[in-house]
Amino acid sequence: MSDTKKETESKRFSRRDFIRNTGLLAGSAALGATFLTGCNSEPASAGNNGAPSQSWDHETDVVVIGFGAGGAATAITAADGGAKVLLIEKAAQGEEGGNTKYSGQGIMGTDNADELFKYVKAMSGLFTHTISDELIRAFADGAKENREWLISLGADADVLDKGMGGSGKPWIWNEYPELPGSDHCICWLVSGKNFDGAFYKLLHDNVDKRADKIEVWYDSPGSHLIQDPETRTILGVQVVKSGKVLNVRAKNGVVLACGGFENNEEMLANFTQQPYFYPYGALYNTGDGIKMAQEVKAKLWHMSNCAGWLWGFMPPDAKRCKTVSPQKGIMVGPNARRFMNEAQTNRHGRINIGGRWVNMPVPLPTWYIVDSTQVAANKLVSSFSAGNAEEIAKGWIIKADTVEDLAKACQLDAKTLQETLAEWNASCTKGADALFGRSGASLLPVAAAPYYAMKLGPTMYNTQGGPERNSKAEVLDLDGNPIPHLYSCGECGAMWPDMYNGGGNLGEASVFGRIAGKNTAAPQ
Repeated sequence: MSDTKKETESKRFSRRDFIRNTGLLAGSAALGATFLTGCNSEPASAGNNGAPSQSWDHETDVVVIGFGAGGAATAITAADGGAKVLLIEKAAQGEEGGNTKYSGQGIMGTDNADELFKYVKAMSGLFTHTISDELIRAFADGAKENREWLISLGADADVLDKGMGGSGKPWIWNEYPELPGSDHCICWLVSGKNFDGAFYKLLHDNVDKRADKIEVWYDSPGSHLIQDPETRTILGVQVVKSGKVLNVRAKNGVVLACGGFENNEEMLANFTQQPYFYPYGALYNTGDGIKMAQEVKAKLWHMSNCAGWLWGFMPPDAKRCKTVSPQKGIMVGPNARRFMNEAQTNRHGRINIGGRWVNMPVPLPTWYIVDSTQVAANKLVSSFSAGNAEEIAKGWIIKADTVEDLAKACQLDAKTLQETLAEWNASCTKGADALFGRSGASLLPVAAAPYYAMKLGPTMYNTQGGPERNSKAEVLDLDGNPIPHLYSCGECGAMWPDMYNGGGNLGEASVFGRIAGKNTAAPQ
């Protein structure tokens, strides 16, 4: 082989290896960073400025993936900045909204950005090395603007300022009051109530009002990002719409706002060390944005963190679980032993163990056990019938005349369960729980037959992990550099590495959604 030919072959294989190593080999249908001509999988040729030349099925300025709080905030801000926006949503129309729709509706804000900065940094605990001061500062400054932003969207300032239930003052919701800056953690409520979807309705109405600038595609998940293999710029996204894969060009950028991975059992097992969770909010959060980001070699962070764990009961054939506060009887794990103070207050699923707030222990399965006195006097779940009669009849709550029969129905060791109940009842008589320090009115014996048990499992509000972002809402690559034209907001790579305060996710989605919208409004 001549030297010239060797040089040519070397260049050719070098180019091929580069494309393969970056996951961008043209014509590879398995990867998102492929280049397609129309709906074909043929290799693309080089075009202007080194970008591949290809045809597009649709073109817009900005593509936003996900119609929750972050996606809506991005779309609204980009549209107001003059951009044409395509907002794509995996769910069918009427089912959109992600976790935002099912959340408590509190939007974290502040009257003092410096103090909120201190609070958020303190909540990072031992993980401050994973999140920059610059990013926390961007959030704190943006959170101070959340009130005026809500008012600009049509929220009533008087309702916001009267706080929860019209108390007459803003709702200071500081789940960690012992931390510095906590007194300046405000949660704004659009309606003065929580869990009513009012914030999401406000966002949705504002998207609808901008129909001339924001086009919405429902039942249209993003599947893969389209990336220039030389510049690494994100050019667009592949969207599955009406059974067809469409190549959508995004001239100014693509924003990942498609939530976490609460509904992806494989990812839950790999990243949270839980084999399953009972779904509570969004049903479509399966980590799509995380997988798309991985395909273009984005750096991931906070993958093991979540807003939970909480206790849930999953009715047969239900789509979502019912959250449970098991404070009347006791809870036992598969070894038929108690494992915690069942009445202990938790902070979004975290309890204090040894001086540190950590996720509650969740042995699987967990059984919530009560006696006939407690069942008659208390609904085990707030939405259950009086005396839990309907739920007992349906078999949701197991009933047994003896402890032995209850143990058999729950596949527990009968002798151990009898010992556990005897120890607990003795603690109730003494007025002190020697094992876990439970006290007061919750020391209720489990001694009156028949006995009842309800199977509980872990649930959470949302995961926090995903592609790492910077203060400009740009997604970072494995070396910590921004991937050109790729942004994220909301729970798809949330900023919370450790402790979490209610309202933080909606506050962050609002702040970084606006940042992403502003940065994609103008041509890049």
